[in-house]
Amino acid sequence: MQPREEPAMDYKRILVFGAHPDDELTMAPTMAMLADRGVEVCICIATNGSEGYPRPEWRDQIVAMRAREMAEADRLIGTTERICIGADDMGLINDKPTFKAFIEVIRRVRPHVIFTHGPHDMHRDHLNTHAISIEAAWQAGNPVSAELGETWRTPYIFYYKAVQDRPPDIVLDVREWAHVRPLTQATQVTQLTLWNTTVEQLEAEAERLRHSDAPFTNTFWFHERTHLSYLPPLEL
Repeated sequence: MQPREEPAMDYKRILVFGAHPDDELTMAPTMAMLADRGVEVCICIATNGSEGYPRPEWRDQIVAMRAREMAEADRLIGTTERICIGADDMGLINDKPTFKAFIEVIRRVRPHVIFTHGPHDMHRDHLNTHAISIEAAWQAGNPVSAELGETWRTPYIFYYKAVQDRPPDIVLDVREWAHVRPLTQATQVTQLTLWNTTVEQLEAEAERLRHSDAPFTNTFWFHERTHLSYLPPLEL
């Protein structure tokens, strides 16, 4: 029996929603893989990172510090564009201005796939990013609020984290790009205390992954359930 050929992934643009700077790094290897294949990788972060300081003396600098960290991670990933909605940490709310900002981002980027947070989480910003992005993806395709741009219906929505009620729909082997995950984490110096690690440990892990041929996976869940073993093309 001949092995079944998987349809070729044919995305041109993806949009990754994250609640905070660094949430999206969960799928850094997949973003790096897609960027290497010529896909435009756009990241939209809902908050400004204003509460992500483990040291009191960083309080007045943390937003600028985290912006610099995001830029360093983008160089490793190959990000096309990073957009920041700018809500304060712990203060992202599902109000009309925020909802319209999400719609405007989707209509301007016109992604073929949206990646976003799943529905199971303790953090209010994560849960609101999930809720706002899902509703905004739907409303972006409707003929409303024309000042926000031309309507756009995104073919696929995937969750890349925070799904606890079912196994992943896609288990993607990204071993060639696995090292990108710890390298991008190492750029987030303000968060290393939270993660209980160091730059040196993360760089050592990246070096180990560079020389490993073991599978390394990113997992994804469809917003609307479908079971596949590959990233599907735009038209099945």
